[in-house]
Amino acid sequence: MKRDIDALSQKEFDVLIIGAGIYGATLAWDATLRGLSVALIDKNDFGAATSANSLKIIHGGLRYLQQLDIKRMRESIRERRIFMHIAPHLVHPLSCLMPTYGHLMKGPEVMTAGMLMNDIISFDRNNHMDKQKHLSMGKVVSRKRCLELAPGLDRTGINGGALWTDAQVYNSERLLLSFILSAAQEGAVAANYVKASSFIQKGQRIGGVQAVDSLNGDSLGIHAKVTVNTSGGWVNQILNRLDNQTQRVNLSTAMNLVVNRKLLQDTALGFNGYFTYPLENGKSYSGRHVLFMAPWRESTLIGTYHRPYAGNLDEMHVTESDIQSFLEEINKGYPNDPVQRDEVSYFYKGFLPMNGIHHKTGEVNLTKHYTIYNHQKDGWLDLLSVVGVKYTTARDVAVKTSNMIFKKLGQKAPKSTSHTRRLTGGEMDSFETLLNEAFSLYNNKLSRSSVNHLVRNFGSNYMKILDYSRENKVWMEAIEGNSEVLQAEVIHAVRQEMACKLSDVVLRRTDLGSAGHPGKEALEDCAKIMAKELGWSKNQVKKELEETESCYNVKS
Repeated sequence: MKRDIDALSQKEFDVLIIGAGIYGATLAWDATLRGLSVALIDKNDFGAATSANSLKIIHGGLRYLQQLDIKRMRESIRERRIFMHIAPHLVHPLSCLMPTYGHLMKGPEVMTAGMLMNDIISFDRNNHMDKQKHLSMGKVVSRKRCLELAPGLDRTGINGGALWTDAQVYNSERLLLSFILSAAQEGAVAANYVKASSFIQKGQRIGGVQAVDSLNGDSLGIHAKVTVNTSGGWVNQILNRLDNQTQRVNLSTAMNLVVNRKLLQDTALGFNGYFTYPLENGKSYSGRHVLFMAPWRESTLIGTYHRPYAGNLDEMHVTESDIQSFLEEINKGYPNDPVQRDEVSYFYKGFLPMNGIHHKTGEVNLTKHYTIYNHQKDGWLDLLSVVGVKYTTARDVAVKTSNMIFKKLGQKAPKSTSHTRRLTGGEMDSFETLLNEAFSLYNNKLSRSSVNHLVRNFGSNYMKILDYSRENKVWMEAIEGNSEVLQAEVIHAVRQEMACKLSDVVLRRTDLGSAGHPGKEALEDCAKIMAKELGWSKNQVKKELEETESCYNVKS
């Protein structure tokens, strides 16, 4: 996938997608597969904003049982199975635990019934799936077993635990990128660092956008029959370029933490976090809500910390106060193995739509359902906006959005195949077979951890990384200060994955920095390789290092 800015302005596309988060990426894939000519742009790197803020869980919708929302459960169950099928190297089963209390709604009796209903509703979860992807039946375990799995829990009142299986993404950045790479292989034109500055208007029709290449300042026009706004938290900002209408989507922030040790072994945990919110009347409200803790590689992910947001979108950042407040919530619910501040190695923060703030508690009332806005009712033809709420169902929303695009084009929508077509790297019958074959083939050439890392990130394409050894054997060596990431991955990111900045490689093309600062040596080694590939000056290298360092800074 090459960054070809000229290709964006050389023809009229069927659809232009503004915003390359998970909703824009999945839409580009589905629309391209169905025969539409697609352009995809983002003012930053692909997946650099809200989609980077992820607990990396693909949920089967168990919580919808509380509302008996079987339709939404089935949607989530289906999408979980699809993700494991189309990206088998990136999405894997994950055992999950929820403590039980008393003998009412949170008791073992009710949870036993819930586990049974979940198994019945997800009766087809393992159909035609690789055995490594099979999801076990749910069950309720003893108090002793629950505390063995989650020893740090506040033990007060626990009388057991509900155990079920969902799925986890090994590398959510590469999953998102895989949708874009796959779309590009099928003919889509994608470009990062292209900012939509204004709409091309022809009366009531929207004919695309005027844009700016953020890397060199050049202006260009991108023409399209239908334009779709999938810009996440920036959805209002994009629409306000048409007029000065009031805000359409209320925003909250969501923050997740990365802890540099394993608080859990193989099972994720839903548990009560305890909070205190200040109210407008000067009083405060204390309550509890469910937090989620998941083992991920050699770290632990914990989320999610929600707060309302009304500031400048481009100035949103994580503060020390945010982290300290969230740690208080976490450690009140997990007091027997508390997380220390110096164990927080990284943090993710992004936007989510909200309905408002609960007037009695101060809690954020998150929007529960996605929305596809048809702006024809606002007097603007050929314009759609998508506001998503879940990573899990992004592909399903993409299918529905593609259907609306075809309707606007006056065409019959062909059947979607994005639920069966494997993403690039996903071409395999058995993940375990591929992994074991790779171990056998490269046992004497690479460390076992490097082989495991390559297969889990690149799947059936892992040998493309190793092919760079033909050009330079040195590229088979690991980045300084890292035992797994090969220099060849940096070369590949620049040449084939449109990595333009050091942060693109460190945070979204490789595993170098997605769990915490990779160290000065690693950053400098990576920058040195990119400088040679891209012709960076010493000043540019210094700038790239400073920008990447800033990604790990916490505001006071």
